[in-house]
Amino acid sequence: MREPAIMFRLPTQVLSNLDALARRLDVSVNIVAKLIVTREIMHIPAMLEEHDRQLANMHQFLRELAFRNEEFLSVDGRKGAAAEAMAEKLHEVITALDAIRDAAFLRPSTFIADLIRNHDERPVQKSLRV
Repeated sequence: MREPAIMFRLPTQVLSNLDALARRLDVSVNIVAKLIVTREIMHIPAMLEEHDRQLANMHQFLRELAFRNEEFLSVDGRKGAAAEAMAEKLHEVITALDAIRDAAFLRPSTFIADLIRNHDERPVQKSLRV
């Protein structure tokens, strides 16, 4: 049996099953592996949505904390060194939370839909025998 070239290491039994499936689908082993990984990644949006909700809650808490302590943070129009340092740190944390939320935003991919469409548009299709 030939050793399929794949972008990462897998146990021999898994690799041979992956190779057999790739031959049946008439695609590369890497495409099949990528589809499997992509399928697993499809569960991530729900986790990211919850993660984003929690970050939004943290952001809101920090904004309310700053609002409630506004009087302390500005002493008669003059800011003390401690109040100024606290305000700066709150701003840094809120900015970091916003950056994390922006980086975690999931953009939709058409990879799987394109692969299925390409397979369906082939003039001759092979059925899978399990």
